[in-house]
Amino acid sequence: MSRPDAASLRQAENTGGLNPITTLSVLDDTTRANIVGTIVGHPKGAPSKKELEYYNPSVAASTLTDHLSRLEEAGLIEPIERDREGLERGQPYRFFQLTDAARKLFDRNNLFEPDAYRELFAEVEKTDEIEAAEAVDRPYEQN
Repeated sequence: MSRPDAASLRQAENTGGLNPITTLSVLDDTTRANIVGTIVGHPKGAPSKKELEYYNPSVAASTLTDHLSRLEEAGLIEPIERDREGLERGQPYRFFQLTDAARKLFDRNNLFEPDAYRELFAEVEKTDEIEAAEAVDRPYEQN
């Protein structure tokens, strides 16, 4: 394995420690790119798995789990959990958000612009169950 050159190290440093080429190659899969788009467009920036399943209906739940794992391993997303106290049965408590390093990388490369994704997201018709899932407070929300 070769040592990274100075330019590669500076580039990784400027993107929160993520190697842009390696990290962005994870997004060469349309489904993973759509999942990231769903996270970026989500009104609270952190959808639950239930919401991700709803907004990506062609993806089986087990396949979604695999894609979430790949995105997490790449340093693009991170799970966050809220206290289950006060939640009704079936309400989500685990959510997925972009890492700060991923947002820096995307901003630096003009990818996944939040306003554009939020506009698309706002046009999607939602069931009562999904609206209830969206209403659940996240441990911390991104703006």
